Amino acid sequence: MHSDLTRPVPKTEFLSDRIRVAHPSGEPLVCMNDRFSCSSYYNSWPEIGGRPLPGSSPVIRCRKTVFEMLEKAESLLPEGLRFLILDAYRSVDVQQALWDHYREIFAAEHPDASPEELDRITLFCVARPSRDVLLPSLHNTGGAVDLTLIGADGRMLDMGTEFDEFTPRAWTCWYEDGEEGSGVDITVRDNRRILYNVMTSAGFTNLPSEWWHYDYGDEKWALYTKNAPLYGGTPDDI
Repeated sequence: MHSDLTRPVPKTEFLSDRIRVAHPSGEPLVCMNDRFSCSSYYNSWPEIGGRPLPGSSPVIRCRKTVFEMLEKAESLLPEGLRFLILDAYRSVDVQQALWDHYREIFAAEHPDASPEELDRITLFCVARPSRDVLLPSLHNTGGAVDLTLIGADGRMLDMGTEFDEFTPRAWTCWYEDGEEGSGVDITVRDNRRILYNVMTSAGFTNLPSEWWHYDYGDEKWALYTKNAPLYGGTPDDI
């Protein structure tokens, strides 16, 4: 395996500043299903018995540049590995359904929490939905993509947690040094390194709290690269 693909994942601060999009790009969304292995996670969401979330679709889309960058990143993978795309562009309706679901769970777990406290807890798992196209949630831009690695047999590689598992172990760098006595799983560590290194080599940034989440052109990418965001929000009726 090429040594560049197993470079350690650096510890990265979680940046949470908000940036309004001054000059949103008109770049189109394109379908990913015909080019990549895709499994639209929220179109058969396990949390609700495999039913689709309102506004979800079996078709996964992203911005054209993101599509091209993913092609480049996948070409860097070791022979026999490829991407499984789980989510990219997300409608506001899907984002709202996710927000409402998790907020309801946390309200039951924290009955004495104020609305502001519940919002803060919920924000750890899911971005606040927004219909402001100049201050959108990440996935509504079409610039964010959630993905993992699969082998020649189509099975997902062991990444240490399930997708959308919001625990400390989901931080991309968790298995680098066995934080808090977790121990280092070399297989998981190297699988995360491969995904991280091919994606960042292609120009994506990683959301450090989620090993599966990568960005280009949206607010998080702008924060980590010190650029202006490129993509505004996309309305649901496209």
